[in-house]
Amino acid sequence: MDLDAGEVIAQTKQVNDLNSLEDRQSSFTNKFKLPKTANNVRVLDHMTLTGNASNVPYQKNQCTLYNDMGECFINNGYAVITDSGDYYEAVVYDGIIDLFKAIENTSLADLDLTETEHSKTPEAVASTWNQDLPYRYILADYNGQNPINVSNPIKIYVDYLIPSLNVAWLWDKIFEKYGFEYSGSIFNSDEFKNLWLTYPKGMENNGEVLFKSTPESWHWLKQGWPEWKIYSAAFYDPEINELEETWSENDDPERIRYLKAPQSGMYRLNIKGNLTNVNTPVDLVICKNADFHGEFLAYDNIVIPEFYIAAQNIQPNTNFSTSRTFRLEEGETVCLVFRNTNKKFRFWDTPKLDVTFTKLNVAQTNFTDALSGFTLKDFLKEIIYRFGLVLYKDKNENKYEFLTLTEQLTSPPSTDWSDKFARKINESYIYGNYAKQNWFRYKYNGEGSAHNDHYIGVSNENLSETKDSIKSKIYSPEPYESPIGGLTNIYKFWEKEAVEDPEPGEATVTYKSLDNRFYLMRCEPVNLTTQVLSTVLPQSAQTPKFYRENFSKLSFFDIINTYYTPLKSILEKALIVNAEMYLKDTDVANFDFKKLYYIDALSGYFLVNKINNYIPGKLTKCELVRVNYSPPQTGFVLGPIVRTPSLTINNVVRLTPTTYQVGYITNFPTKFDVLHQYSPDGTNWKTGRVTLLPGQPSILTTSVNATHFRLLYNSTKTYSNTFILD
Repeated sequence: MDLDAGEVIAQTKQVNDLNSLEDRQSSFTNKFKLPKTANNVRVLDHMTLTGNASNVPYQKNQCTLYNDMGECFINNGYAVITDSGDYYEAVVYDGIIDLFKAIENTSLADLDLTETEHSKTPEAVASTWNQDLPYRYILADYNGQNPINVSNPIKIYVDYLIPSLNVAWLWDKIFEKYGFEYSGSIFNSDEFKNLWLTYPKGMENNGEVLFKSTPESWHWLKQGWPEWKIYSAAFYDPEINELEETWSENDDPERIRYLKAPQSGMYRLNIKGNLTNVNTPVDLVICKNADFHGEFLAYDNIVIPEFYIAAQNIQPNTNFSTSRTFRLEEGETVCLVFRNTNKKFRFWDTPKLDVTFTKLNVAQTNFTDALSGFTLKDFLKEIIYRFGLVLYKDKNENKYEFLTLTEQLTSPPSTDWSDKFARKINESYIYGNYAKQNWFRYKYNGEGSAHNDHYIGVSNENLSETKDSIKSKIYSPEPYESPIGGLTNIYKFWEKEAVEDPEPGEATVTYKSLDNRFYLMRCEPVNLTTQVLSTVLPQSAQTPKFYRENFSKLSFFDIINTYYTPLKSILEKALIVNAEMYLKDTDVANFDFKKLYYIDALSGYFLVNKINNYIPGKLTKCELVRVNYSPPQTGFVLGPIVRTPSLTINNVVRLTPTTYQVGYITNFPTKFDVLHQYSPDGTNWKTGRVTLLPGQPSILTTSVNATHFRLLYNSTKTYSNTFILD
């Protein structure tokens, strides 16, 4: 792009401004002018010309910014172009803007989650406990029916279990989709690898109601004469004929509507009612494939094809309720028959029952649809919150390094900037937008709950009293635990509702599914032989172990005390210095926010929070935050003397193809820890830690046939010579 002579592009450098925990910032330039030269108009696809169709104002415009000597300030940045009349105007962004811009307006549902789709059967649930899958069913109380029967073997019912996705797997999916790489020690930790995000709503193996009785769709057929023989259920089909008040054994068979299975599978009959004017206790029987041939159920002629006894010994004038689950093949039928023990009884009135016929469906778990309400940006921020992470983008590649606040503030590399200090403008003692209590908050099912919230406390009377620094979109488990095979947290996915005045045999509690509930949890294996079952499916499975939940290090109390202590130490005695510095293009272009900077005139180490409006050749205002940091000593201490370590390998003997005896000389007086490094070619090095005893050779076991050897004293990054074995 063409610039006017003398046009200055001022730059502000910043990353992960610790002033605010909610947001992540990017470096940027101030707004600058681009003249409307022929070259610039062409590059911007004739933007602003009459009739143009340029997309430049609406898209991410890749941009690289150099100085006149070829020094690269921003590589593959993001330019926003607007029109100011005589000129174009531009602002260029750098750093993490690439990542957050790439995932803007997208959700977890935009990832490829096809390998997580499955049917919730006992076999599928058991497989998540014995295979390395991206999803897992974790035993917990989800506020549904109790899923466990503590017996021998233990029985776990899958109907009210919820699947969870592995967070590390989701993290990989995000970075793979958008072509970014990431690194950081936190990703090798068990706290990150063993973190699971739940499916957002209650799931159960329910089904489709095929028939529900009403007074207009239901009748009883009296079989045989006199009336005291057998009654069977008949279901009126209004599309075939009209309902008549009386039915007889000689009625048109098409007027009988059996309950027919449209497909092979599992079915359920729910039946309840009250038999009035019955002179003797009766049984209710489910009959299968009872063909109608006039007297098809007359007990004098053929045996009733009994399938299940749905209810036994039903007393006259007594409410009853029953439910039966069974398998039918496509086209098979069922009907209902009343009988007493002698297969004879008398109804003075035609009995009416509430009958529901349901085809049971195996629950299909589709994470793609369910996760559409969780944006990728929110998901990344949730993980960044929980591990106290700051992130840095590689200048030349799409690579991001994530550091914990502990790594950033207590053990970073440092450099001396004393000669760049010009003068202190001012200093302040309140850092950013913090309060005395800076709260991290979960979402809760119960209003007023806060049991897993906590705050970063700052002892500064000049601050406001309280502030919500982080408001998570993740729900907290309930404040109390549940005794399900041992105490477990309650992750609420169903709302229990008591049934008022339940009839005999009717459930006393119903379960209403709750949506949009995201929880985080961890899990641990329980090595016990377990039978996996369903209350509605016939399949079962056996597994040598299962996984149960835990909420270890996930309360904000634990998170703050584990990952935010270094930040608290900065806030307690905050000192923010605004200073002018002598900076050059190379300082700004290659600036490393991961380092701490020592300034002798200020007698301390500082985090450079922001470089404001850098213009070549002028003093630059920088915001410096004091860090309580003591650099590690180099060498080792022997009495009052600090000595530089000396390491020399003088001999290597191959004992086996992958075992070597390494001899060395050192000036260390006692045992010390070093890294053994070995290579088959002198280029690709592998590393192993060994404790060396001065004067004694070490035995090294390698993973390859090695020819090159060296030692690294990790504390000072000091290498020995490279020894080549013939």
